[in-house]
Amino acid sequence: MKKKPGRIRKILFGVAIAVVVLLLFVQFGLGFVVKHGVQTAAPALLGCDVAVDSCHLRLFSGVVDMQGVVVGPPEGFDANLFEMDRLRVDFSPFSVLGSGPLLIHEIAVTNVLVTYELKGLDSNISAVTKKLGAEEAEEEAADGAEDADEPETASDDGGKKVVIEHFVFAGAKVRAAFWDGKGIKPPLPTIELTDIGKKSGGATVLEAVGSVFGSIGSGVLGLVADLGGAVVDAAAAAGEAVGDAAVAAGEAVGDAAAAVGDAVSDGAKAVGDAIGSLFGD
Repeated sequence: MKKKPGRIRKILFGVAIAVVVLLLFVQFGLGFVVKHGVQTAAPALLGCDVAVDSCHLRLFSGVVDMQGVVVGPPEGFDANLFEMDRLRVDFSPFSVLGSGPLLIHEIAVTNVLVTYELKGLDSNISAVTKKLGAEEAEEEAADGAEDADEPETASDDGGKKVVIEHFVFAGAKVRAAFWDGKGIKPPLPTIELTDIGKKSGGATVLEAVGSVFGSIGSGVLGLVADLGGAVVDAAAAAGEAVGDAAVAAGEAVGDAAAAVGDAVSDGAKAVGDAIGSLFGD
């Protein structure tokens, strides 16, 4: 029995609607997958919990847009390391497939509050740097043990490599524990990196993150070192100014007291002379 044309049209229409819904979901509805992936993978990589307020993925357009990204403190520290208003990634959708590296045109991080925290002789920046270094050493050791007698191939590391054409870290401010109460949040100069992993045919995620974090950490440490000295110098200058003012005030009070004493003495002498003249001859 042949199906009626009207029924066939309804089936085709239903299939078309399902395809459109699927495409829209792939284009706009996979943000939660990226959000979950970041919040799950980042702690193992950085040693810090990561929270994302919202995430939008437009796969066909090659855009990941995250808002309210907070990188928490490393183990043993208290303050959040990064608080970002926005993190946007522009990538080539076609590079997602295949064995070649994922091509990222730009990663832009804007309006960030960076907190520098000291615990003894260690800092939160150095703790994350050490974590990244330890992870890299472990990965290299594992690769060396597995592939000692095998030639290197593009997939030896077991993960997709990346090429980042442009990274920008802009609009950042830094606060430090020893500046608390002073209202100091100096701006961090914009940090830009280009062509990460390009010459080597792609960098591992660990290598890319290490390169980015190393540049940010160096900028923060340099700013803290420079402004830390400036704060001490400013405090010393303020102390000297207060001391000079106190000395000047003391001298002024002494001069005033001496002047009052002289006036009282002169007045008493004048009164004594007047009284003496009353009983004089």
